[in-house]
Amino acid sequence: MKLYNIKENDEQVSFGQAVRQGLGRNQGLFFPSELPKFDDVDALLAEDFVTRSAKILSALIGDELPAEKVNELVDNAFQFPAPINQVKDGVYALELFHGPTLAFKDFGGRFMAQSLAAVSDGGKITILTATSGDTGAAVAHAFYGMEDINVVILYPKGKISPLQENYSAH
Repeated sequence: MKLYNIKENDEQVSFGQAVRQGLGRNQGLFFPSELPKFDDVDALLAEDFVTRSAKILSALIGDELPAEKVNELVDNAFQFPAPINQVKDGVYALELFHGPTLAFKDFGGRFMAQSLAAVSDGGKITILTATSGDTGAAVAHAFYGMEDINVVILYPKGKISPLQENYSAH
């Protein structure tokens, strides 16, 4: 799969390059050049969250990662539920607060951590992030214990809640 920089369309990279690089030139985000089509959407929706996620990711990245590695990535990233609950007739809510730090950012943080581990060439990596909210705790937890990946999280002094500070300290 090729991804292109939405600010500079001529910059195209692989999934692995996009994960390692983060942003494109001029701070552009990467977006897939093509989106896969699924013939049986109902069957896909009937799958559990992890299986569905692995199938979608495999379709997006093609043969860049073997199926076993994609399955491992998704299994490790999403080890918590994402239930859909009916609020009323025709209205549903996707609960994204069941992750380890109780923040929806657990989904992105853990997917990022596992993706980076999957495409790593074995060299040391340092990630620098700045936040005033839940991102820090989610990223810290997602990368905790991962070899060869160090994370530095910058917080504005006195601007985060005691709960966030406590979660980020572990």
